[in-house]
Amino acid sequence: MPSIEFSRVPPAEEGGTRRVSAIEGRVIGARPGQQIVLYARSGAWYVQPYIEQPFTIIRPDATWKNSTHLGTEYAALLVGPEYHPPTITDELPKQGGAIVAVAVAKGEAGLWVPEFWQSWWFRFSAVFVCLLALLAFHHLRLRQLTQRLNARFQERLAERTRIAQDIQDTLLQGFLSISMQLFVAVDQVPEDSPAKPRLKYVQQLMGKVIEECQNTVRGMRFYSSDSLDLEHVFSRIRQEFADQKEIVFRVAVEGRIRPLHPILRDEAYRIGREALVNAFRHARAKNIEVKLVYAASQLRILVRDDGCSIDPQTPRSGSEGRRGLSGMRERADGIGARLKVRSRAPAGTEVELSIPSRVAYLNQSPMRLLRWLASLSPRRAMVRLRKSETEEVDN
Repeated sequence: MPSIEFSRVPPAEEGGTRRVSAIEGRVIGARPGQQIVLYARSGAWYVQPYIEQPFTIIRPDATWKNSTHLGTEYAALLVGPEYHPPTITDELPKQGGAIVAVAVAKGEAGLWVPEFWQSWWFRFSAVFVCLLALLAFHHLRLRQLTQRLNARFQERLAERTRIAQDIQDTLLQGFLSISMQLFVAVDQVPEDSPAKPRLKYVQQLMGKVIEECQNTVRGMRFYSSDSLDLEHVFSRIRQEFADQKEIVFRVAVEGRIRPLHPILRDEAYRIGREALVNAFRHARAKNIEVKLVYAASQLRILVRDDGCSIDPQTPRSGSEGRRGLSGMRERADGIGARLKVRSRAPAGTEVELSIPSRVAYLNQSPMRLLRWLASLSPRRAMVRLRKSETEEVDN
C-alpha cells in the first residue's frame, strides 16, 4: 500500500503571511505518473506553493521537495495524473479514486528559519552590491565625461588662441597704425580750425576701440599651461587697470582649492571677469574684492565693490553702464549655475555665482552622489527656498 512520509516540516504559524519555507519527504510504493499535492492550513486548507503550480514531482529516488507558505498544519496527497486539486477547501480530500495516499503533519514548534535568500543579510548584501555597481558606473561615466570636456576645452583653447593672434596681428595692428596717422593729422590741424574738436573726438573713440580690442585679446588668452586656477587669473585682471591705483583690489580663497571642469572653469572666469571689469570701469569704487569659496556642496564666486549701485533703469547689456548682466545670466544658465546680483546704494554691488559641486569639481567621490540625492528631500528643498527668498534683493 503506497504511503507518504515527511522528512522536513516547516514551523507552525497561523499562516496568511508571505513567508515560505521548504517542505520535503519521500513516497513508498509510488507508481509512474503519480505526483504530490501539498496543502497548508490557515483556517482553511490552501494548495501549495501556488495556485498555478499545485503539483510536486516525485524524484527517481522516491523523494520530493517543494516550498510552502507557513500554516498550522501541512498535508501531502499522492494523486494520479487525472486529479485536479481544489484551490481552497475546508476539509482535506479523502483517500480513494485518484487520491492514492494522504499524510498530515503538524507544524514544528520553534523559531522560523528563513531560506538564505529570505534573510536580512542576503537582502542587505544584494542592495549593497547593486549600490556599488551603480556608483562604479557613475564614476566611470564621470571619468568619460571629464575626458570629453578636457578634449573640448583644448579645442576651444586652441581656437581662441588662434583668433586672438589673428586679432592681434591684423585688426589691432591696423587700428594702431590708423591711430598713429590720426594723431599726426590732428597735430597738423590749426587750433582754431572748426574740424579740430571733431577730430579729437574721433581720436578718443579710436582709443576706446583699441582698448576694447586689447581687453578682448587678454580675455581670450588668459590661460597658460602654468596658470589654470581661478585665483591666479582673477588676480591678473588688476594689471589691466594699473592706472586706477587708488582702488584697493584683492582676491580671497576660502576652503581647499579643487580642480574644476575645464569648460566650466572657462565660463566661470568669463562671468567673474565681466563683473570685475564692470566694477573697475563703472562703479567708481574704492574697494573691489573677489572671493572664491570652495565648499563641499558648491563653488561660489563673489565679486563685491563699495561703489555706486546699479540703477534699475540702466540697461542690462550694451556699451554703457553696468553692462553684460544679461550675458552673464545666460552663461550661468548654460552651466547649471545660479547668478545673483545684489545692489544697494550705501553698500555697493555684489555679484554671486553659485555652481553645484557635482558640476564644478573634477574627481568627485562617488559618495557625493548620495549626498546630492539626500539634499533633494522635500524638507531641505523648503529650507533652501526660504533662504533664497530672504536673500533675494530687487535690483
